[in-house]
Amino acid sequence: MATPLESLLAISGSVSTSSTLDRLRIFRHEIPEIIQNSDMTPDVASVLVDIIFQTLAIYDDRSSRVAVDDLIVKGLENVTFMKTFAAILVQVMEKESKFCFSAVCYRLLTWSCLLLGKSQFATVSKNAFVRVASTQASLLSIVMEN
Repeated sequence: MATPLESLLAISGSVSTSSTLDRLRIFRHEIPEIIQNSDMTPDVASVLVDIIFQTLAIYDDRSSRVAVDDLIVKGLENVTFMKTFAAILVQVMEKESKFCFSAVCYRLLTWSCLLLGKSQFATVSKNAFVRVASTQASLLSIVMEN
């Protein structure tokens, strides 16, 4: 039987599928089943966050995006996932704030709002909160211009 890490690594190759049904199966059934039945180690959290960020620029249909958002909300209940997700989110937001397509900026803003609204992130790290809020302002400016 594969470990949770091995299972997530196997799934990561399928995330870029163009099939909405496959995307929904991955994010509504396969991944939740893996993380529900295992501990959220830093390695598992890292691979899970990587899988989520693979969807950033390629999932343009509402149902796939909602499935990813729902998985993020579920993951944010776990401190290990929250910290890993927040670190990568801030890095990507800062990088993308220099040049970002509106759709990608909007997704990053959505994810940062989930981070701030659906977790204890703001109370855990004040400095990181300031970085997120500052970068949100930059991304919001880009979205509003386009």
